[in-house]
Amino acid sequence: MSEQNWNQDTKIIIDQIRKLKELKGQDRLDRVRTIRFILFALQRSVSGWIEWVNNPDVMAGFSLEGLEEMSTNLAKLTETFIEYDSKITQCAQEDLRKRMKKEMPDEPAEKPKAQTDLFYVK
Repeated sequence: MSEQNWNQDTKIIIDQIRKLKELKGQDRLDRVRTIRFILFALQRSVSGWIEWVNNPDVMAGFSLEGLEEMSTNLAKLTETFIEYDSKITQCAQEDLRKRMKKEMPDEPAEKPKAQTDLFYVK
């Protein structure tokens, strides 16, 4: 993909994200689709960064100051994202535990029959 196409696609993606953020009346499925779109956009961007970082010809063109700025900004973005990821994961795990506890009470409703009551097929 050429740099020009990448930049054009990036502008389209940003516009779409802005529209999705402002869209009123979204139901749960709409929200899931929005989150999915945003995460794929993020994945696309991160993949592009990885391609750059793995290409010495590209990275040689940046000054030490430019690399320091990238490192600082990416560290801030990543820290914020991972903190949010951790928070959401913890909430999801707690919700799952609560639902499991409701579905599986501590004591079974019916006590199991004694072993002498079991029927075996031979």
